[in-house]
Amino acid sequence: MKKLAINSHYEKPKIVAGDLNIPVSFFEYKPADGPEPGEQQKKELYKCTCLTYKPSMKDMDILRSKETEEGTTIKIRDPYKDYIPTNKHKVEIDDYRMIDSGVMKVWEIVDVAPDYEDSRFIKIVLKRQS
Repeated sequence: MKKLAINSHYEKPKIVAGDLNIPVSFFEYKPADGPEPGEQQKKELYKCTCLTYKPSMKDMDILRSKETEEGTTIKIRDPYKDYIPTNKHKVEIDDYRMIDSGVMKVWEIVDVAPDYEDSRFIKIVLKRQS
């Protein structure tokens, strides 16, 4: 049996500042001050740039359990105590590929996890239902 050589010079791919190039905003809806019931307005919680990509198999398992029609995963720099994302918050990704019928898609946070490969980032799994 032939042994495979291990490349001792291998370095895992690193995320650099240029990879975080898509603006993203986190917000929640709050009741409006008006007299009409059901009025809501967005309260922006945090803005930054992100790296967005297709969900991994592990992320897909999480999304499947939530009966999601569409999902994506983003990585942002860890904002530490400046902002802590929760599944009560909504997300808008400011990219032309994230527009549906002329309106920016609103995503729900499904899972938030530290990036174990690079502790400077957090990974956020997002879902969208039509």
